[in-house]
Amino acid sequence: MASHFIVLIIVIPLMGAFLMPLVNKFGRRIRNFWIVSVLVLIDIFSFFLYKSIFEKGTFVYHVGAKLPSLASLKGFPVRIILVGDVLSGFLVFIFLVIVSLTFFYSWKILEKHSSLDIFYTLYFLLIAGILGFLLVGDFFTLFVFYEINSIATAGLIAFFRNRECFKSAFHYLAVFAVGSLFLLLGVGLLYGQYGSLNMAVIANSLQFSFLDKAALSLLAAALLLKVGFPPFYFWKPEVYKVSPVPAIVLFIISSVSAVYVLFRIAFDIFGPDIKFGWILITFSILSIFVGVFLALKENNLKKILAYLAISELGYIVLGISAGLIKPNVDFGLKAIQGGLFHIVNDILNVGLLFLIVGSIIYVSQAKDAFKIRGLAHRYPVLSGFFLLGILAMSGMPPLNGFASKIIILESVFHLSPVLSIVGILGSILILAVLVKIFASVFFGAPVEDYQPMPKSAIAVISVFVIFIILISFFPKQFVNSFINPAAEALVGRQGYINSVIY
Repeated sequence: MASHFIVLIIVIPLMGAFLMPLVNKFGRRIRNFWIVSVLVLIDIFSFFLYKSIFEKGTFVYHVGAKLPSLASLKGFPVRIILVGDVLSGFLVFIFLVIVSLTFFYSWKILEKHSSLDIFYTLYFLLIAGILGFLLVGDFFTLFVFYEINSIATAGLIAFFRNRECFKSAFHYLAVFAVGSLFLLLGVGLLYGQYGSLNMAVIANSLQFSFLDKAALSLLAAALLLKVGFPPFYFWKPEVYKVSPVPAIVLFIISSVSAVYVLFRIAFDIFGPDIKFGWILITFSILSIFVGVFLALKENNLKKILAYLAISELGYIVLGISAGLIKPNVDFGLKAIQGGLFHIVNDILNVGLLFLIVGSIIYVSQAKDAFKIRGLAHRYPVLSGFFLLGILAMSGMPPLNGFASKIIILESVFHLSPVLSIVGILGSILILAVLVKIFASVFFGAPVEDYQPMPKSAIAVISVFVIFIILISFFPKQFVNSFINPAAEALVGRQGYINSVIY
């Protein structure tokens, strides 16, 4: 049964999406029961998948073979392949826990809106797209899930059905039509040379020719567009501004999953490369500074956090890219560990701030940070949580953001001290932007009579805070138990190839 978990984790949310309109006809309670059942089921499967991978090693599932466990590719040049190792299994489990929490957050926040069945249909489609990104083993399936991600995201952007939402959704689709073209051209170049779409087969046969490098450039461009890195960042703030907050948390996870795919391709297919590593480091530095400087001039709460989310992604790519340059040196592996650690911290910290902002918008009905005052008088606990999120996101000790950033900055110092200085300056500027928001929104005399905040939203926010505090208190144990095995799986190129084709 464990061998089928890897495909069931993707099939179940797809089934949940397609049956949602039918289930919704039986009423809100039945719909919510259906959503909870689907989420609980895939959470359980993801836990046992991760546990099985730890005990038995990498899982490979071939859709189209006589037996799903059949590893030989002879006679099957085109086949859907799913691969689950320690890294992807860990991310699948973590992401699904966060996704499940966002549903309980949205339970009351979105209950007054019509067409919730459409929202949760797209919600499950995007979950399936994200999981496909994490478990994909061939380029055809990667392209399919790239399209699922894009279409589901566009639908969620347009959820509130106003002119601004439709405009942002249309722009998003136009941009990602270009991204899909880049991805398709890159896949076509590889298929034309090697006659296979299987990532491990291509990795085993790679000649590192000019066409291979061109394919890598096209694939990287498509994925960096999905991540929202400069110069491809322009879609992100407008999308986050108009989207419902529970969807934004999924967008954050989707961006991180694109980072995962980028580095899977870089490490496992093309192998460590100094030039490509430095190119990605350049993008990461741009991301850190472009994000934080653009946030300084914004007044919209969601757009400010969107820009800071771009900046935080820069730290992830900075760390893992340093490992791409020197994967077999101690500081290179440490940099990868820091980058993977920061993936978890980024989702928790940025996600926490977005959930709080969503709650602020709900109780105040305002979207301009400088028109909201005195929330600390009415919601002192929420103000404390927001302050915790600020300190964690900006990397203040002893919180989780500091733990991952210090690993990254200490490691990249061996490449160039300038990189560490840039990282520290970025964190200082992030803190300055967030403190400005905190002072404006939570201090001062209240100017409005805010409506009550849903208890379910406070509960989910509290769970995020608990996760942050636990990781802050036990960072070494978390890294040793979860991050180190994941980092070793990422750099094990030959092990990945052997597990899939032999």
